[in-house]
Amino acid sequence: MLTRLFARDFRNLEELSWSPGAGAHLLLGDNGTGKTSLLEALYVLATTRSFRATRVGDCRRHGADEFLLTGDIAGTARTELEVRSGPNGARRRLNGAQSSLAEHLGVLPVVSWTASDLEWIGGAPAARRRLLDRGVVGSRPAAIQVLTRYRRTLDQKRRLLAGGGSDVGPWNEILASTADELIRLRKAHVEALSAVLDDLLDEVDLGLPRISLRYRPSPATGGDGVETTLAAIEAARSGEIERRSPLVGPHRDELEIRWGDHPARQVASAGERKLLGLAMTAARARLLAAGGRPPVLLLDDLDAELDQRRLAGAWDFFEPFSQVFVTSSRAPIWASFGVQTRWLLACGKLTSA
Repeated sequence: MLTRLFARDFRNLEELSWSPGAGAHLLLGDNGTGKTSLLEALYVLATTRSFRATRVGDCRRHGADEFLLTGDIAGTARTELEVRSGPNGARRRLNGAQSSLAEHLGVLPVVSWTASDLEWIGGAPAARRRLLDRGVVGSRPAAIQVLTRYRRTLDQKRRLLAGGGSDVGPWNEILASTADELIRLRKAHVEALSAVLDDLLDEVDLGLPRISLRYRPSPATGGDGVETTLAAIEAARSGEIERRSPLVGPHRDELEIRWGDHPARQVASAGERKLLGLAMTAARARLLAAGGRPPVLLLDDLDAELDQRRLAGAWDFFEPFSQVFVTSSRAPIWASFGVQTRWLLACGKLTSA
């Protein structure tokens, strides 16, 4: 649980020293006042990445040389995280010392929801692969090493193919080993997430049809062993050389989200997609908690596109968690919900409401 956040020169936030307690926190304010920026600061502190900027350095206040985030996390012992980003790039520290990314990610699990997460349902496959990898790394922070190895090897192979090189055999061998491991991690995560999602939707009846998740790895035999994965990659070698691009591997995986008998992206309305996305967000959080890593929930504009009845159902997803931060620009709609701790954001300044 986060017990203190310090932020300086982050987005449009005024310098901030904040000590939120346990429970649900409602962050109120008009659009552009810093609500999403505050959630983003929490996310960057926990993950070293932004959920709305490709480069974390873009989160610096306009005209500032760097931003600084520090936070205290309560657990078996007090832990301090630090993330700063300036002209020389981003740096992270754990209890005042440099740390590996896996060590940093292991301190404060977070699960977020923002409007961009609707891409899970209706967007390109890359958005769903990001969802898978967030889940894998959230449950097992050390898995970031597998992802990093795969991406680096894939990048080298891409460069070789783009330059017309044909001797990709050695890279295929390296790629197959990491690809098979990554596929097994993703497959196990989808199976566990599906079971939790089923239980959640049985508990909270929102009138949704049966939702199912289907993981389609590349190659289809991926996860059956390195030799099998290598054989599938090698079989595509001539086509890859001709097209100068890798055609087989987890970078082409797909997660199919089914809405009854149809893909959700084809039949679900905007409001239904929002509910489905929130249900999956809650399922991800439950899965982390069941694995001994209870997360902090970051929910941006939770009430957007939801009527009072559906908002009540969606809030049931998240109310059991020990620390939840939710933003809204519509204070009256929350009058009937038991959110005792309220904060007001105006011109980047946070005050108790």
